[in-house]
Amino acid sequence: MKKNDLSYYGTLKYKITLCFCIAVFFYFFLVFFLPFGIDNYNPNHKYTLDFFFEIFKFAIGVFIASIVNEIVLRPLLVKNTSLKNIILWSMWTLFLLSSLVFYIYNFLGGWHDYLLKSYLDFLVNVSSVLIFPLIGVFFFFKYRSLQYQIERILTTKERFLDKKQFIEFKGQGSKDQIKLTLFNFLYGKSQDNYVELYYLENRKIKKILLRSTLSNLFESINSVVIIRCHRSYIINLLNVSTVKGGNFEMTLNIDPFDVHIPVSKSYRESTLENLRKVKNFG
Repeated sequence: MKKNDLSYYGTLKYKITLCFCIAVFFYFFLVFFLPFGIDNYNPNHKYTLDFFFEIFKFAIGVFIASIVNEIVLRPLLVKNTSLKNIILWSMWTLFLLSSLVFYIYNFLGGWHDYLLKSYLDFLVNVSSVLIFPLIGVFFFFKYRSLQYQIERILTTKERFLDKKQFIEFKGQGSKDQIKLTLFNFLYGKSQDNYVELYYLENRKIKKILLRSTLSNLFESINSVVIIRCHRSYIINLLNVSTVKGGNFEMTLNIDPFDVHIPVSKSYRESTLENLRKVKNFG
């Protein structure tokens, strides 16, 4: 997925989520802040079931209009998804919904404020409220798409394919150690003053607990293929099959065991650099 990919903007999931969030956000805004004189500026206003139902009419109207706007009108009027078109369509959406709210407000109030000045005020005030769910939903989906920006299948470079290499892990005790072939070691996980080491034996994942901090254990290992990718994890890059994630979240995946090791932000650059050394990672 490209960094500027906006394909999610045209999905039905995005449209339904947007319509729902706009309606819910606007409903609770009206209920809690009582704008536009909906409580008739009564200082002794009380919440009643009738009041909640009247406000619900605004939410229903906004939701239906948003559905028609996004699912019916947008495919007809917006032929390609670009940032410019998204901005223009958002401006139209704010204009449409603000006008609708003004109409509903006057319809329920007996057309007591059906004036051009009031209409212009509604355009500004309602738009300044509804812009929050519009922006919020857009960036939420943008964030989710960036999470899957990188998803690549990796292969090990030839110079690291020697399966006879051994590596020895030593804990603090004299018997606290294990020697493994490099290809059989998978990853290590910190558990307070202990480290859980996961490795392969007869094609099954085994675990051993060594008394040591992860930092001490990692510093005693001299291998370019075993790296620190998180403050709680070390991993053998030889067994990493895919990299998944993007600017916000990233994981190193070990298949076919469905193991997903997180990469923290502070280790992201060094992890990517080591992946390029060990794996065919472009």
